[in-house]
Amino acid sequence: MRPEDARLLFVHAHPDDESIATGATMGRYAELGARVVLLTMTRGERGEVIPEPLHALEVGRPGCTDDGTALGRHRVGELDAAAARLGVAERFFAGEPPALDPAVGFAGGTGHYHDSGMSWGPDGRAAPAEDSSPHSLTAAAADEAAAHVAAAVRAVRPHVLVTYDDDGGYGHPDHVRTSAVAVRGAELAARPGADADGEPVDPWRTPLVWAVEGEARSEDPRPQAAVHGSAGRKRAAMAAHATQLVLSGDGSRFALSNGVWQPFSALETYRLLAGDPDAVAAEEETPGRARASVLSALVTSVAAGAVAASVATVLHSAVWYAPAGWWLPWGLLFATALLLSVSLWVGTATRRVWAAAVPGLTGYLVSWLFAYGGDGSVIVVTDPGTPVGILGLAWFGLVFATTLLSVLVTARWLRARRRRTGAG
Repeated sequence: MRPEDARLLFVHAHPDDESIATGATMGRYAELGARVVLLTMTRGERGEVIPEPLHALEVGRPGCTDDGTALGRHRVGELDAAAARLGVAERFFAGEPPALDPAVGFAGGTGHYHDSGMSWGPDGRAAPAEDSSPHSLTAAAADEAAAHVAAAVRAVRPHVLVTYDDDGGYGHPDHVRTSAVAVRGAELAARPGADADGEPVDPWRTPLVWAVEGEARSEDPRPQAAVHGSAGRKRAAMAAHATQLVLSGDGSRFALSNGVWQPFSALETYRLLAGDPDAVAAEEETPGRARASVLSALVTSVAAGAVAASVATVLHSAVWYAPAGWWLPWGLLFATALLLSVSLWVGTATRRVWAAAVPGLTGYLVSWLFAYGGDGSVIVVTDPGTPVGILGLAWFGLVFATTLLSVLVTARWLRARRRRTGAG
């Protein structure tokens, strides 16, 4: 598949996660022409704020009078800037179309998920903040959140979905939950569903689901992918999240609110969560996988249709007479089979429904010219009073039936192919 034909859906927990964890990958594929789409599960209302003038936005600090809603609004602006710098084609939060399953809704009635925050439990494991909102992502039923992810998957129809590993990368409860609902959402999307308006949406099977790899582990047996991405786009996107991180002057390091400097890198690695890269690669290498251009499809269908229609029309009236007195219109059978085969080949080879109709339409034109384009044609006779005339009329009817059947079969084949492979 050409990069410009690819669709990638990144599912993250908070604004800034997309830039820090996958920014180089997103920027690189956007530069290659792929459609990069971002789904963010929360607005990051419980994030820690670095700039002192904005400390009043942080829950728990003096001057903060809400549950993080104001900080969430501020971080939406940061996310908008970061997404633009990454080249994201479309971004939305859970609860915003298309990441909304109207049949499921939100049990909390808020229409969105709140950042769960994080604390350390007595067992040493990360847990939601003790005062996290009842409308937080971790408080919601997993199947509810997964249904909204599934709605987004059906709408975007990604060839690749990227999220976190099952441990969330570093254990943040929202990351762990995002991983679970993203994987579950991809599974649910393979079943029929509905869009935000309640209209039926075809199911979609995402060929590959990848997890961000926090730290490379050589003992991990799962397939690994490494992307040498766009450093410039990632750095610019990270800089947009000024409440959450600081970049060094030369851009070689960054620090979160803990003040610990980390090296900046445009190399991002992933581990496979679902799908078979070898099977996808084998299918990519199948001859004819690239969809024909409109011009190529037109030339192919007209040329093949003209040859097939001419041969079929000339032979349609051929009859084999048996010694016993009965006869077999083998020419009519052969002509129909030839026209049907060529029509289906053209439609499936070019992957265009209209192309499947061209040989049949050409057959009509050729037959009409033979029958009525001159006086006394013996190639196509339409006099119902003669046996050859009956064959001529039958040929016109079979051309119509063949054309209709070719279009219907090609359309069903293309639809099944899109569901199975994610290709157009």
